[in-house]
Amino acid sequence: MNTNKFISFPWTLVFVLLLLFMANPATPQIASSQERKQSYDEAREDAMGVCPPFNLLDEKGDIIDPTRNINTDVPYSPTRTCGKCHNYDKITQGYHFQQGKGEKMTNEYAQTYPWCKSPGQYGGRW
Repeated sequence: MNTNKFISFPWTLVFVLLLLFMANPATPQIASSQERKQSYDEAREDAMGVCPPFNLLDEKGDIIDPTRNINTDVPYSPTRTCGKCHNYDKITQGYHFQQGKGEKMTNEYAQTYPWCKSPGQYGGRW
């Protein structure tokens, strides 16, 4: 039995694989800064869903930022905050927005959900 055939086979295989690797390297390319930014922007858009990142605004249009303790003592304005991108007047006349307007709360409902203004969706349930 010729042992040289068995010894040389693994080395031949290693040599062929090395040649293939050098001819067509499968090493990952380093992404350019523009490619990284595009990838980041695409991931951010996907994560944000419908609305891009935005600041909460008060009635005067000033930014409210509780993480930086800016205007934390004033309520946000959906008209100023959402109305920058959305037709706020049209949205507030929609069926689901108006659902429950004018309905009175039962005592039991009012005690269970004291933050609600009506038993419907009007004014925001949660």
